[in-house]
Amino acid sequence: MDPIRNRPRVVTSNPSTSLQPQKEAQQTVAPARTNAVGHAQLSTFEAKLAAPAAATQPLPGAWRGGPDTEVGKAVQAIWERMKTMPGADVSIKGDTPASLLGRAILDGKKVSNEQIIAMSKVTLDQLATDPKDREKVLKKVPNARELPVHKFTVAMLSAATGIDPKKLSEACPDLGLTGAPGTPLLYAAEGQGMQRSTALHDFTDYLRGAGLKGMNKAVWGVENRILSAIVSAVGGGRY
Repeated sequence: MDPIRNRPRVVTSNPSTSLQPQKEAQQTVAPARTNAVGHAQLSTFEAKLAAPAAATQPLPGAWRGGPDTEVGKAVQAIWERMKTMPGADVSIKGDTPASLLGRAILDGKKVSNEQIIAMSKVTLDQLATDPKDREKVLKKVPNARELPVHKFTVAMLSAATGIDPKKLSEACPDLGLTGAPGTPLLYAAEGQGMQRSTALHDFTDYLRGAGLKGMNKAVWGVENRILSAIVSAVGGGRY
């Protein structure tokens, strides 16, 4: 008979001991997931709070009068026209036709409600450039109507008056050009600062020429065509 030997012991791990690290790991991961979800929910909640605030910002010029007033209707009509306006997407020195029109004209404290209302009554014939001057413009700047600054200026003036933009461009090819027909100074400015000030000055001065008095003075501080043009060229950066 073989001598009795010690039986080998089967060493088993303590279930509670082996599972402990896993539980600790799970407990560590769980709060992290909870925090991640919490942050995601918080961000979504904050976004929902921010959205209505941005959506409720009034349009430029809305402060002038309610939707049932004459000036309120005029302002609303301008923004409705701007939504589908060709050239509304042109950007010059960070401005679009809508942003410049809104800031300098509709929110302009020196531009009166009466002037805003009168803009919609201006006709194409009142704005149209003399046919002889049109020829001079196109001879000097053949692609005048294709320039971004021309489209920008037409968009502003068309939205304000309600005149068809194609007809306005056809009748006034010099819109957006620096200078004036019949003078040595007539060119397409390269710098965006000059382009933007030219667009705004053409807007105010063409309306002045159409009989809407006080537009240059309201924006540039002086009504005279030449003096206001100088102010716009030198200090147009204010807008």
